[in-house]
Amino acid sequence: MNHTDNYEIALSFALQTNRNVFLTGKAGTGKTTFLHHLRGLTNKQTAVVAPTGVAAINAGGVTLHSLFQLPFTPFIPTAEGIKNLLEKGKIRSAKRKILQELELLIIDEISMVRADTLDAVDGLLRHLRYRHREPFGGVQVIFIGDMFQLSPVINDEEWKLLSPYYQSPYFFHSHAISQNQPVYIELEKVYRQEDMQFVNILNEVRNNRLTNKSLEALQSRYNPTFIPPADDTYITLTTHNYKADRINAEELDKLPDKTSLFKATIEGEFYENNYPTDENLVLKKGAKVMLIKNDTETPRRFYNGKIGTITAIEEDTITLECPEDDNTIEVKRMEWENIRYQVDDKTKQIEENVIGKFIQFPLRLAWAITIHKSQGLTFDKAVIDAGQAFTAGQVYVALSRCRTLEGMVLLSKINPFSIENDPLILEHEKQKLLPDKLEQELERSQHTFRIFILKLLFDFNEKFRQFNRLKKSMDEMATSFNEETLPYLKNIGKQLEELDEVSTKFSRQLDRLFQHFPINEAYLTERIEAACSFFLEKIDILIKTIADSPATTDSRENAKVYNEGMKSLHENLSLQQYIMRKIRHPFVAEQYFNLKNKFVVPDVKINAYSKTKASKTKAITVKYPNLYFRLLELRNQISDNDNIPVYLIAANKTLVEMADSLPLTEKELLQIHGFGKIKVKKFGPYFLDIIKEFCEDHQLRTNAEGRLILD
Repeated sequence: MNHTDNYEIALSFALQTNRNVFLTGKAGTGKTTFLHHLRGLTNKQTAVVAPTGVAAINAGGVTLHSLFQLPFTPFIPTAEGIKNLLEKGKIRSAKRKILQELELLIIDEISMVRADTLDAVDGLLRHLRYRHREPFGGVQVIFIGDMFQLSPVINDEEWKLLSPYYQSPYFFHSHAISQNQPVYIELEKVYRQEDMQFVNILNEVRNNRLTNKSLEALQSRYNPTFIPPADDTYITLTTHNYKADRINAEELDKLPDKTSLFKATIEGEFYENNYPTDENLVLKKGAKVMLIKNDTETPRRFYNGKIGTITAIEEDTITLECPEDDNTIEVKRMEWENIRYQVDDKTKQIEENVIGKFIQFPLRLAWAITIHKSQGLTFDKAVIDAGQAFTAGQVYVALSRCRTLEGMVLLSKINPFSIENDPLILEHEKQKLLPDKLEQELERSQHTFRIFILKLLFDFNEKFRQFNRLKKSMDEMATSFNEETLPYLKNIGKQLEELDEVSTKFSRQLDRLFQHFPINEAYLTERIEAACSFFLEKIDILIKTIADSPATTDSRENAKVYNEGMKSLHENLSLQQYIMRKIRHPFVAEQYFNLKNKFVVPDVKINAYSKTKASKTKAITVKYPNLYFRLLELRNQISDNDNIPVYLIAANKTLVEMADSLPLTEKELLQIHGFGKIKVKKFGPYFLDIIKEFCEDHQLRTNAEGRLILD
């Protein structure tokens, strides 16, 4: 496939900027190819999601609901709605790590994603990444799909709840998109159809501009009594599953040969509603079948959607004959993988972990298929039974599955009203930029992203804030540590503060330098090299200081908080040091992600626990210390992010009481001393989120009176 300019521009936006992108295009323009191409090229920490299980398996990702643990109920985009979402959510620490490390989110089949679902994703990312003012918590999002195809599913009751907040259920009317419009890019070269008359008809259908001449051309394919020849590759596209199943069963019964049953092998986790084909596949010699997976061999013998007839059946091989091929095709069993994302503790990279497999012949009976399941496929010959089509998108999907007008037969006439697209979609399409404007926007975005990454590389503010959160915890635990601890931490804080001040000045210098275009690359290189030289020397001293920690305590819990905090700081500084040492000039943003991916967390021995350390006073007594320190860390993060004194959020004794009594609802949280209605409304969801996860992990619950019951 030769890629068009817009294809390359879209790739550049995804790889070389942090702009959100809506990539669309007619059926057969290469959207799926783009997804897999981008996934293979990017060095950003990436996750791929789709609205349905089958779409997620085909995209090589996971469902939107599973990654974000979303409930299947409408999300109300208000402060109360966010609070309810957090209360219902069950995002465990492993999944939190994934979402906190995430840099690029690819959402496939975006036309089926509702506006409220996208707002729920936006709210969760802002909350979990502690970046409340940034759309999607600072994650770059690539939306892929065709709004003229399948629409979001919403019933009257759900729309009654959501209509006060949304103009429509479409994703582009979400609050997240309204506040931060993605770059609209359309792939225009159609690879599926080469019949220009048919391409023009499909364009008219999309744009609600179907002329009488084009309608007549479509209606000329009407033949209500058409019966596909037994030896031909016609496939019938129907609106409902029961119709497709009935046709396939009837045609299979007509064949004289005996049936063969092939049972799929299912390993690990693979949910039934995500099966790509039948678990119990019933076939006969002479059956018309469709291949549902691309061939992995070279040269490629078949593709997803190719149709053939079974000529021989053996235990491990099914032989097909396809009219357009001289040779028969021997088909073996193939695998589909169900993945789960996880963060590697050593590299901090998001990795795909295969948790289940579905192993079966990649075949499906192909006398008929639903229009919904045909999305993404291409047929040389198709019989369309769209008389009961319930959305305009379904009719368009059915028509656009065909390569040519001549290869299409209509069992029912096209009702012009059934192919009228929503004016809101046509209005949204006007946001598409012209090619010259698109290139200008790309150049500007690349320029902005380059300075963003450079400033990120030399930024010490986040590390300074990270240290201050730890320092707040240490101040409360100071009496359980030896006398050298606080002066030692004060020294580290001073070093970080100095680095933060210098990096802020350097950031302003970069801003001034990037105001001039084109950039003076020689001068930029000189300034980067000088900055690297200065900061590397300081980082080296700081890393050694952290590694030589003198802190000791006889409290295992306090030592754990200290050890984890200092190791995390050491890790972040080591990553910064590694990238500064490795960057080459002229600096491009992709270098940063490439080097970040190659970084391996260095081993560092930091352990403040010592049995012989005699603390000045008794350490804090709490029934669940691990929970207490997580609540303490959360309070300090809120304090740091929102610049609120810790005592205005929750006093230490309040956190102890929370960790002892385990409140799981706002009503129970109100019983905690020092946590009134205002605090419950403002901070309650954050604390309840942590407590609920802890209780689920340890099978704990609390009764209304606060007495703990162990399951």
